Amino acid sequence: MNRITGMRMKLMALVLALGSFSAGVDQRSGEELFKSAVKVSSGLKDCVVKFQLSTSSGGSQDLRLYAEEDAKYLHSPLLYYQKRTKVEANYKEQATAGFQEIYRSDTDMVELLMPGALRALGVIRVYPEDPKTFGMNGGCLKNMAPWDVMDGVAEMARKGTLRFETALHKGKECLVFDVTKSGVVGFHPNVSRVRLLIDAQTLLPVRLEEFFPGQSKASTWTEWTEFKANTGLVPGQIAFEGFKNPVSLIKSPLAKEIDPFLKPVPRTRLVEPAPEAKTLVGSFSKAADAISSYRADLTMSFRYGRLRLFRADRFAYHRSPYYFVLVTTAQKADYLLLNHSAGSVLWIDPAARTFHIIGGGVQRILGEQVFSESDYKFYSSLGDNPYELDFAHIQAMLPDFNLAKAEAWTVNHQGRKMHELKLERPGELPPRTPGRINLVIDPETSLPRVIELSGYDDPQAYVAVTVDNIKTGVELKPGQTKF
Repeated sequence: MNRITGMRMKLMALVLALGSFSAGVDQRSGEELFKSAVKVSSGLKDCVVKFQLSTSSGGSQDLRLYAEEDAKYLHSPLLYYQKRTKVEANYKEQATAGFQEIYRSDTDMVELLMPGALRALGVIRVYPEDPKTFGMNGGCLKNMAPWDVMDGVAEMARKGTLRFETALHKGKECLVFDVTKSGVVGFHPNVSRVRLLIDAQTLLPVRLEEFFPGQSKASTWTEWTEFKANTGLVPGQIAFEGFKNPVSLIKSPLAKEIDPFLKPVPRTRLVEPAPEAKTLVGSFSKAADAISSYRADLTMSFRYGRLRLFRADRFAYHRSPYYFVLVTTAQKADYLLLNHSAGSVLWIDPAARTFHIIGGGVQRILGEQVFSESDYKFYSSLGDNPYELDFAHIQAMLPDFNLAKAEAWTVNHQGRKMHELKLERPGELPPRTPGRINLVIDPETSLPRVIELSGYDDPQAYVAVTVDNIKTGVELKPGQTKF
């Protein structure tokens, strides 16, 4: 038998095997098979896996990451461990090979052990609701166990559409489920569609592909290359590997230490009528369009879940080319921030399209740090980044809100009559997304003096920012700290 004949016979055998396999699964509907696969994962007591992860994000610069990880997941009590064994990224990624993380359900905390010299920092503890615990496309250790993945896809399928087919993937017979999201429910907020491959014999997940709206190519895929189920894993077998500093050098204040600083912005509602909401929105948009640059003093109070933040900043904004400078004069937070102390400076270089950070306090020993302008760690739907609340960003947000049901009234703020505008976002919201915005607008300038965001999935969450000492048309330079 020559080589070509042998290859043809192997191919024919493969086709016949796939045909036989398809005939067998056709006896059950795709929905029944999908429910069976979800039930199998939900029933796992534990699993020890290896997986590959590839993820990308667009924006002004395309970010790409490929990682290989070893993981252990215990279902009861929830105790998850992941270790990166290989990382390739085209941006500044501090979680390189050797990075380890553990999620503990008893404390509902994620513990991090950084790689290389950063391991000397000791174990860093963060809240799972902290945006920086999420990857660029929404993954967090708390929701990365196979049963979490299957539950997320199942939620999408319940309110979306499910299509089913069979396929061979790397010689393995697989059930393929294509699920399209309806609304914002299920899985990661930005993902509109997933393609899930399930081992036809074990009904365990093999590969998950995630798609953003309008994309024909997956933005993220995860492939489980080894999957050992119900191994008898016990909590004592889940721990960090290698050296760790017994004393954590990264500490944050307690929430109770910050709560006294988090106070509502004071104003008094007056009986005098205010202009119509539509008029206020139009006046603000016209004023924002006319601004080429401005500087202001910002004070922020923020809470979401267990996250607490109080900060004061000097802020400068330039429209074209776009850049900002944020000089932090006071800051208290019970979660990690990239510039997490008073005295830090953050700015964008419009030429290189990069973020620059000079930390305050002990962080200054790190020197100037440079990150991609598209780095997801600098953006958050929560609104806790004040540079995302400049007048142009606020103006761009307003079309997402229902102007027809907007309300307006007159208030006394800082001893002056101003107009308050309240708008709500219609429909279902993704997690961690504010649904209401209140603006207290100065009638002399038509610019906001107070910006409030609320209506998250956490009913007590809010952002409150005061904007004072506004000066427009100022001369600025990128990185300039005196303005």
